[in-house]
Amino acid sequence: MSFPRLLHGSVFLLRAFRVARIGIVGAALVLAACASGPRDHSVDGYAGKSLEDQVKERAAKRWEALIRGDLETAYGYFSKATRETYPIELYRTKMRPGRWRDAKVDSVKCTDGLCEVVVTVTIDHTRLKGIVTPVAERWIVQDGVAWYVYNG
Repeated sequence: MSFPRLLHGSVFLLRAFRVARIGIVGAALVLAACASGPRDHSVDGYAGKSLEDQVKERAAKRWEALIRGDLETAYGYFSKATRETYPIELYRTKMRPGRWRDAKVDSVKCTDGLCEVVVTVTIDHTRLKGIVTPVAERWIVQDGVAWYVYNG
């Protein structure tokens, strides 16, 4: 075998190993991100607050995350049953962050572990800016903590 051909084969192998190494590192990073999963926003900081106040605060924080485009944090407010039936990958593909400008929780009414929340949301569309619309949400109380029920 000639030296140039041998050299070309060695360079090819070095490049292949470099690409493989980058791929392995990238895959490890993706797996680490997936393994950490969405943050679970449980009981922290809600002791002593009324249920309505807790739901209002959690709904506002969920909308803040949506406005920032942080879908993992917003997904962390989903109820356990919602997370079991609606995977985060599907949620990421369905949601389109960047269209909401502002959100304000207007009312919270809770009865028998179910809360009805009305949020006024300001939406920016490509042709129309500043559309203000009410959004109705349902939150369920499990183990003393309110969780968002996503309707998909």
